[in-house]
Amino acid sequence: MKRCSALFLILFLLFSSAACGTGAPAGVPVDVGTSPAPSDSAPGDSATPTASEKGPAARVDATAALLYDGAEGLTLYGAASYTNTGDCPIIIETAAFAFSMGGQTIEHSFAPPLGEYAILLPGETSYLTAWVPQDAQSGLVAGTEATLAVSLTPRKAEATRTLLTLDHLYLADNYPNFTTLSGRMTCLGALGCEMNIVHVGFYGPEEEFLGAWYFTKNTLFEGEESKDFVVQMHGLPLDSLATRAEQVQAIGFGFML
Repeated sequence: MKRCSALFLILFLLFSSAACGTGAPAGVPVDVGTSPAPSDSAPGDSATPTASEKGPAARVDATAALLYDGAEGLTLYGAASYTNTGDCPIIIETAAFAFSMGGQTIEHSFAPPLGEYAILLPGETSYLTAWVPQDAQSGLVAGTEATLAVSLTPRKAEATRTLLTLDHLYLADNYPNFTTLSGRMTCLGALGCEMNIVHVGFYGPEEEFLGAWYFTKNTLFEGEESKDFVVQMHGLPLDSLATRAEQVQAIGFGFML
């Protein structure tokens, strides 16, 4: 009986020690997002497939808009998430943003910066962002509630792409006027790249779309190489983003000059 009791005590202590060792180390930043898996469909599509449209097609999933006082004065900020719903790779040739606020509608059409490299496969999601300075005599007031309608012109992508995946994404409100985004970037192209463009989307606790950001970096990648990055998001008018954002999604594309 004594041997059985001793054996039981030893097993209990071993089990308790193992259980206590499974917690995450204190102070380690927690990932708040990643980039989509490099496949022909976005994560989760196999469970809930969506019928693709014939030819190039894009669906606007969500939008966000703000009217604020920026570095260039009164500025409209607009962002949209969109998904390739066609049956072929696409790029966005033009985006038409229509802002509505204070009884006014302001339209802004543009070709996405470096859009020829941002090739989306069917089922993948990316982001568009625009800043539109306003005339001080427009009668608009910063903080006025704004909404955004977006129309996209997709085109079939003929070129190949170099995909960059991102993980360990971490937001920090460590400066008074902007949020810092850091993480790790991996180049999946066998030939590597020397420049890149990355699109990032931010989501709140109810999965609501808060806004988006994009950045470029002059970073040389050999094939299948990973590198850490930090970017200061100057001009992004989303206050306390590290606190508000529960999820961050990103996708990147590399290219050679």
